[in-house]
Amino acid sequence: MPGNRPLLLLTLSGSLIFPLSGHAEAMAEDPDSPFLGAPSDWLDTGIAWCMFETPTPDGGQRAPGEESNILVTADGAVLNQSEETALFSGDVEVNYQEAWIRAQEIRYHRRSETIEADQSFVLLQPGLRVAGSRAQIHLAEDQGNAEAVEYRLPTVPARGSAASVEILDPDHFFFEQPTYTTCPPGDSSWELTAADLSIDTEEGVGTAHDAKLRFKGVPFLYLPYASFPIDDRRKSGFLPPSVGQSESTGFDLSVPYYFNIAPNMDATLAPRIMTKRGLALGGEFRYMQPRHRGVLLAEILPDDRDRSEDDPDVRGAFSLQGQATPGDDWLFETDINYVSDDNYLADLRKSMALTSKKHLERHADLRYSGERWALLGRVQDFQTIAQNTEEPYSRLPQLLAKFDSPITQQGLSLGLTSEYVYFDHDDKERGHRLDIHPYLTLPMEREWGFLTPKLSGRYTAYQLDQRATGLPDDPDRLLGSFSLDGGLFFERYADWFGNDTLQTLEPRLFYLYTPYKDQSDLPVFDSADTTFSFNSLFRANRFSGSDRVGDANQLTTALSSRILDSRTNRELLSASLGQIFYFADREVQLEGSSTTTESSSPIVAEVSAILGGGWSARGNIQWDPHASVSRTERSAASIHYLDKNKGAFNLAYRYLEDELEDTEVSVHVPVNDSLGLMGLWNYSLLRDQTMGAFAGIEYNSCCWTVRAMVRQFVTDGDEDPELDFFVQLELKGLASLGSRLDDTLKREIRGYDSD
Repeated sequence: MPGNRPLLLLTLSGSLIFPLSGHAEAMAEDPDSPFLGAPSDWLDTGIAWCMFETPTPDGGQRAPGEESNILVTADGAVLNQSEETALFSGDVEVNYQEAWIRAQEIRYHRRSETIEADQSFVLLQPGLRVAGSRAQIHLAEDQGNAEAVEYRLPTVPARGSAASVEILDPDHFFFEQPTYTTCPPGDSSWELTAADLSIDTEEGVGTAHDAKLRFKGVPFLYLPYASFPIDDRRKSGFLPPSVGQSESTGFDLSVPYYFNIAPNMDATLAPRIMTKRGLALGGEFRYMQPRHRGVLLAEILPDDRDRSEDDPDVRGAFSLQGQATPGDDWLFETDINYVSDDNYLADLRKSMALTSKKHLERHADLRYSGERWALLGRVQDFQTIAQNTEEPYSRLPQLLAKFDSPITQQGLSLGLTSEYVYFDHDDKERGHRLDIHPYLTLPMEREWGFLTPKLSGRYTAYQLDQRATGLPDDPDRLLGSFSLDGGLFFERYADWFGNDTLQTLEPRLFYLYTPYKDQSDLPVFDSADTTFSFNSLFRANRFSGSDRVGDANQLTTALSSRILDSRTNRELLSASLGQIFYFADREVQLEGSSTTTESSSPIVAEVSAILGGGWSARGNIQWDPHASVSRTERSAASIHYLDKNKGAFNLAYRYLEDELEDTEVSVHVPVNDSLGLMGLWNYSLLRDQTMGAFAGIEYNSCCWTVRAMVRQFVTDGDEDPELDFFVQLELKGLASLGSRLDDTLKREIRGYDSD
């Protein structure tokens, strides 16, 4: 373009139109300008297609009476002082406020403060970019209209074409006979057409009438009225339907409606149609206040056409989760769950995780966490939904207090754990329990090691009902215990596959003495054998709960080693090995168990490693040297691979003697930038049966994603497997249709990422 072009300054608040001299050379067209090239290039400059995040230019409105100038460059201009008009021609550019207009010919009217472009033009402003055949812009009111346009909404980003557009203000636009899509130029994989479309960027809402949604050119949805978000803000309206097919429900369709009640409150109502069972109605209510929040979920199935004889006529479920902070250091939590019958979750499930539940918990907790004190008040109950499963005790209520404070400058500390619980049960003995557990510790720590002696006492008293004949109603127990925990730290620099590392060697000894006390007259409300693991080697009681305190005269020996990256301190390898040596038999046992006499515990080993290249592994084993047949009591091993571009791979093996032995493999394999394959297979070696499996496919383009999955699983080894089918179509920037498979895949496949 010519280097010296006429440059004029138009003053809206004044009465003159005059040339601006001395700046023509400075305003000559920059050869690096982003607005060179075809009109579509001007429209798309700076729009982050497929990223769905574009910085929004700061808005700025001219205050009434404020002078605002228009800067115009053109190859030629004809000025008419008497009519206060100007005709600019030859590659005209107009800069006004935050708007930029380019056309071959533009006419300016001073009295009406309007600009007319009768030939092809491009208009750029913060919320809208338009190219068309004719436009009229009212500068003072920030309004205008244009015909036969292509448009871009850079802050969405979205694009389309329309017979006309009316610019109501910088945040509101009205299109006649538009198309709308978030796909990039040249791609119309999905497209919304309508009789008219209103865009409100201030509220983040698009509204269309007589709308048709097409995917790959095929119309599959008609809506006489459609309202949809154009950003992440919430609004009332229909949400994308959830669609699935399963042997339990048949064809399953849910069409939720969302109510945006207030900025801190919303609700969703979801009618659900199942061809095998009938019509259900579900809902969700959420609220959030400065000091409390909660979620309420409910579903009712008035008449289940496929229920069993034991199921009630009306079936349903209810759930309430809440959290509040009534004061500093205070926290209140509640979690209440209910289903109408034992088979409800299995029959109307939407995830494999729900079908494995045996109990539904209901509790309300009030907690205090201070500098020295921690308090807990709780009421807790359970609904047992698994057949042949024993119902747990209810705690009505439980009161717990913990205290810990240093009492000397040398580090001697006094601690106390005390608990009161009333245990309730319909079919078993019930009653009150008071447990008081004070202790003294003297931690001594140095860079090369630590030593911690601990002396504790424990008093437990009961007041019981429905006791068996011959057993006291008010038994109690008084015990003392001593432990000594010590370890050393050795370090050396080493080489780990060419990397500078720091290797540690950490031997540890833990001695525990607790005298024997006959506890056979005490009830068992919440005590059980703890799962044996490396951490359990250092427990002061081999039972959980407070009803049993195990007698002990034992020494734990353990050795750990770690390899750390010298630069980042990242742990590359960790390995631990340990065993308990007993100096006396363990006489205190739960009912049905006999005294254990082995001189040592099983050997426990754990290892975890970062192998490099996205690979990691971990494993553990519990090996009993005293067993005569199978010396391995428990083991697990897993290997994982994760690479953002190459996908994820997980392989796991789990073994528990006489109870469990299974393998599980899950994969997510990106075939290319768009296509991905997913799968999971859980196989029980003990039952010689597939317990759960699914296979899925995912196609991800710039503006849409489709996922499909076939799933088979069993809830009981004696039952036949069930088959489900799910599909999800996600139109990015508009809606997601079908079941939320991305949530399921994230839960089931470690390392899966749908983004």
